[in-house]
Amino acid sequence: MTPLSTLVYRSKATIPLTELELLYLLGQARGRNQAEMITGLLVYDRGLFYQWIEGPDPSMGKLWQAIRQDPRHGDIEILSEQQIPIRLFRDWHMQLAFREGYWGSAIDGLVQAPNDVLDQLHEQPQRAPAILAEFTALGGGPFARTLR
Repeated sequence: MTPLSTLVYRSKATIPLTELELLYLLGQARGRNQAEMITGLLVYDRGLFYQWIEGPDPSMGKLWQAIRQDPRHGDIEILSEQQIPIRLFRDWHMQLAFREGYWGSAIDGLVQAPNDVLDQLHEQPQRAPAILAEFTALGGGPFARTLR
């Protein structure tokens, strides 16, 4: 069995992204991640990305290289990187979390995050791995069930 790893990072968007650009990014990521057996969650809020990605080591290496070369990301900071025994986001090839009231309609792949949770990410970025893990039932998330 191929070892699994996880990576959590934060980066600044080099330019503000529109809703359409975010949906395009989500569609691309979901297709690629499914093919590479990668799962996770992407948060875009106030011009910052926070992302939890997990998967087999070879796929993670390819994805991380692509993220670092993506011109939409600047000031990339790794917040956590480790081997994991199981996936937390096992059914999410990529979900995009957004602030309450940002999008009016439900679209597959989008999850609405409570504003106070997103505020915590900005105020305490070192806690990002724990905060993002709370989006899953395995991570003990209080709102995991309401986001699917």
